[in-house]
Amino acid sequence: MPRNYKRKTERQSWSEESMAAAIKDVMEGKMGYKKAAVIHKVPQSTLEDKIKKAKKEEAQEEDLVKYILFLKEGLYGLTLTDVRKLAFQVAEKNNIPHTFNREKERAGKDWLYSFLSRHKELSFKNPEKTSFTRMKDCNHTAV
Repeated sequence: MPRNYKRKTERQSWSEESMAAAIKDVMEGKMGYKKAAVIHKVPQSTLEDKIKKAKKEEAQEEDLVKYILFLKEGLYGLTLTDVRKLAFQVAEKNNIPHTFNREKERAGKDWLYSFLSRHKELSFKNPEKTSFTRMKDCNHTAV
């Protein structure tokens, strides 16, 4: 016997595309929460929650970028694998849900390239070994 269920409310009838467009408009400062919710036909409270979450994630990512830049300024040569491991450690420590490789304990390459495309200020080269002359000149008396 076929079921004859009919939806009684319009709850959660918005699409992910319209929500993404509303989030983009608010984050770019084109419009406020209320106007974006009306234009894109999404619930204002849900829009506010999703933007709050996006800003929190953005702040965590900015902290990671600052830490990476701090390490690079301290002449600690980071490789791309180091960044992937660092991202995994940050996610684990802060209980952030992730799909990173728990066996290898590092983020995936897709995450890394997406992260680097969002943060153009980061660039990575294979760190060179310190020459013997430079190590010799960096002694207690010279410093």
